[in-house]
Amino acid sequence: MASKKKALSTALPDGLFDLIPEDQSYWHFVWKKINNLLADYSFQRIDLAPAESADLFVRAAGNDNDAAKRIISARSHGQNLAFRADLSASLMRAYFQHNMQALSSPVKLFTSAPVIIPGDHKPKMQWRLAVHTIGDQTEAVDAELLFLGCRILESMNIGQFTVRINTIGDTQSRTAYIKVLKEFLRHHARTAGARVQAALKIHPFRALEILATENSELAGRAPQAVEHLSDSSRLHFKRLLEFLDEGHVPYIIDHTLLPTIHSGFNSPDATTHTVWHFVYDAEQTDGAQTSPESAPIITGGRSDRLGEFISGTKIPSAGWGLDLGMIVERLKTMQVHIPEAGARPKVFLSQLGDAAKKRSLMLFEEIRKAGIEVRYSLSKDTIKGQLRMAARFGVRFALIFGQKEALEGTVMLRELESGIQETIPLEKIIDELKKFCASHG
Repeated sequence: MASKKKALSTALPDGLFDLIPEDQSYWHFVWKKINNLLADYSFQRIDLAPAESADLFVRAAGNDNDAAKRIISARSHGQNLAFRADLSASLMRAYFQHNMQALSSPVKLFTSAPVIIPGDHKPKMQWRLAVHTIGDQTEAVDAELLFLGCRILESMNIGQFTVRINTIGDTQSRTAYIKVLKEFLRHHARTAGARVQAALKIHPFRALEILATENSELAGRAPQAVEHLSDSSRLHFKRLLEFLDEGHVPYIIDHTLLPTIHSGFNSPDATTHTVWHFVYDAEQTDGAQTSPESAPIITGGRSDRLGEFISGTKIPSAGWGLDLGMIVERLKTMQVHIPEAGARPKVFLSQLGDAAKKRSLMLFEEIRKAGIEVRYSLSKDTIKGQLRMAARFGVRFALIFGQKEALEGTVMLRELESGIQETIPLEKIIDELKKFCASHG
């Protein structure tokens, strides 16, 4: 007896998603606002290759010896290709590969692509926007990036937000901090638990992140990075906060905020100085504001070590990543009215019969090339079905092109609201349509 083979599933793996047609109006709305703001702030778009060498992400992770285990990769044609967990390493790779260091500094780049963020149980896909400034170490760059993030979220009009911000200082400062943090976590190993100690082998920042979820009281007694800042690091942070105060950025200093593996932006070892999360504020209850929502919409900071990890060349950089899907979901949940993408069609071309159907495609092209917004459907055969589609588009005029009209070289123009119609020779239809559209707005 032949054994039954298990049916193959063609569905996407858990954690992945498609951008389906019914949601495209939301994505178009979001991108239009974002593109306008990025142009105002002089950022240039770069579109990245769909995969990278796995070695890039191993390099970008710095001293994280566990990085290779988290990379989703596959060998193909002698190369080890990998999905991205963040876009910052890819932007830095492109900066060096395309010799952008020869350009005037700073170089301001943005890109958008799906990323696969590793998780404890399964990977999670995000469609992210990444914005980076490379070649300038001043706090003014951090401030500009934070201002830009604020303007983007404000333009969506989907809730108040707060910027949680912290500093881990320069390389000297973070080295001193990591030393005392490791000592603290080892000293409290029994109380902290096995998960924290296992995470400590990966990175102390990850260990502290887990400790905060399992033992907030002990995590609250952990050393803070601000206690180990060099003088120059303190000055950098002080000047940045002055920028934010002047610009009325809604921020809070959160000394527990650290760069982590699962943040979707940079590796912990690449991050220097400032780290920030934008979070939407939770809903108000009885007039009292609750704490911000935990999931950040924007994660970012300064990554002055990233260029050195990837190419061996020291180059200052800062940037952030935005989860575009979170914005789209909030727009849908809050039932925000989204304007129609593109110009609203004025005319619907309907056809009936084989001869008319064959000629209607060229007629559609003539109308479209004349600059008249037009829609049509070759898949529906009945006039009634096509006129129902015209009504859904909200057009004012329908062109009815049947067997009789095809033989006579004419087309019937009907105003849908009044039902008034007239027959027009094909050679005059463009001029007549322009007159009708002009007279009816």
